[in-house]
Amino acid sequence: MLSINGLHNFYYLPELHDMRCKAQRICEIIRGRYHRDPLNGDVYMFMSKDQRKVRMIHYERNAYYLHEKSFIKGYKFMKIERKDEKPYRKGMRYNKECVGTPIIHKSDYTMLPKGSVVISSSYRKIRNIVSYIEEHHFEVLKVKHADGRIESMFLPMKDDVRADIYNEIVPGTSITASMLSYLMFNRYQMSTPAYREAKNRLSDMDWNTSVQNLLNWADKGAMQLNKLIPALKKIALQDGANVNVDETWLRYHAYNKKRKTYMWCLVNRKARIVIFFYEDTTDDEGLQKHGGRSRNVLKEFLGDAKIKSLQSDGYNVYMYLDNELIDVEHLCCLAHARAKFKYAYDQGSLQARIFLELIAKLYGMEETYRREKLTADEIYRRRNCKETTEIIDKIRTELYDLLANPDESRSELMSKALNYLKNFWNQIFAYRNDGEYSIDNMAAERAIRPITVQRKNSLFFGSVKGIQNSAIYNTFIETCKQVGVSFRDYFCRLLRELKKGRTDYENLLPMTICK
Repeated sequence: MLSINGLHNFYYLPELHDMRCKAQRICEIIRGRYHRDPLNGDVYMFMSKDQRKVRMIHYERNAYYLHEKSFIKGYKFMKIERKDEKPYRKGMRYNKECVGTPIIHKSDYTMLPKGSVVISSSYRKIRNIVSYIEEHHFEVLKVKHADGRIESMFLPMKDDVRADIYNEIVPGTSITASMLSYLMFNRYQMSTPAYREAKNRLSDMDWNTSVQNLLNWADKGAMQLNKLIPALKKIALQDGANVNVDETWLRYHAYNKKRKTYMWCLVNRKARIVIFFYEDTTDDEGLQKHGGRSRNVLKEFLGDAKIKSLQSDGYNVYMYLDNELIDVEHLCCLAHARAKFKYAYDQGSLQARIFLELIAKLYGMEETYRREKLTADEIYRRRNCKETTEIIDKIRTELYDLLANPDESRSELMSKALNYLKNFWNQIFAYRNDGEYSIDNMAAERAIRPITVQRKNSLFFGSVKGIQNSAIYNTFIETCKQVGVSFRDYFCRLLRELKKGRTDYENLLPMTICK
């Protein structure tokens, strides 16, 4: 029974309307969204969207108590408003406060063109970030020229040293390139969901903005970055390129349910380029699909590219490509084979130990090549020397001995590891055919790992557009990592250059603009 009195504190949860929520889910919302402890004995109230039902939750005597009250149709609640608040359609109020003390930038009227007349003037509010959020107000003049043409312009004063920030405004937004790069850095590189960014980080910095604003600004930034994708793809898929490919699953909100989809990742280690792509494809029956996992997605992305090799895991789709990409050498990942033996060994299959030891020797040799900075030709000779060949022959001997002598006590995991190594033997050890090939597909695995972190933190994307934006931003974040430059610095510089009207996109890539 819910027993409350005047000694209790009452809290209203204005953003909670779902009457289907159980006690556990309500407590999670109280902790995560409102940063309060539901176990402190306070009473929390929320209302349905139609204002017909009111629920109260209260923790008492090691148990949660839910009380619900229903109102008849047409019942009206008393509405109390403060005089200093101006509510709008959703019961919230517009944020018209300044973030700190605004920096005022006045226009120099003496710089007006000859014959021009100022019709009106107003201040444009722009937010920038240094180590804190700055707010700048620029006096934008609406000017009528002598020829009748009307133009809005900002004419800086000569002693205004910070007036150049006006030229750093991202088109279609009220923030600077520095501010947008900060938000996108937190969103994609630090894997912070938009709602956490708005409710926690930005609110702590005295800026109360909406999640939708963050999403809209992300769209504007993605539009600018997307201009460079063709130039990046051209370099990554140049003739004779060796690429690594991997894919991972995502979820997005579609109508009243969450749908599963896939994002792909392509890495060119030599060019130091990472490209994420989410492509619509057509299945064998001619139906259009969002972000599938079929071979058509990869085929359409590669197009007529004349790459030398493609390295992946043992997913069957890649094996089917062997019949279509005849001139492309297909490699599989030795790390995946090792992982299966490691899993079997951890579960008690002692026969896997010999495979782990032999594979460790191969990796030790690869580390030696890297440490000694050998050329591709020298690596090729070392990979095909007598010592390496003897190790691989031992692996083959152990493999076929175990397959030829089935053991009833052999675990299912061990059997899967043996079959995987047998089925993909040629593709796994094809790395010996060229000194530029990699022993495993970890380049793509490492690049795609941040996507899994974002998936865990955000749970799902709000739309297909959100997935496409994520692919664009993660492309440049991971490419900047490969090049060794800061994504924030690169993004700021790129937006400044694009605003100047530059269209030589091949010279605006992370590996060219930041030389």
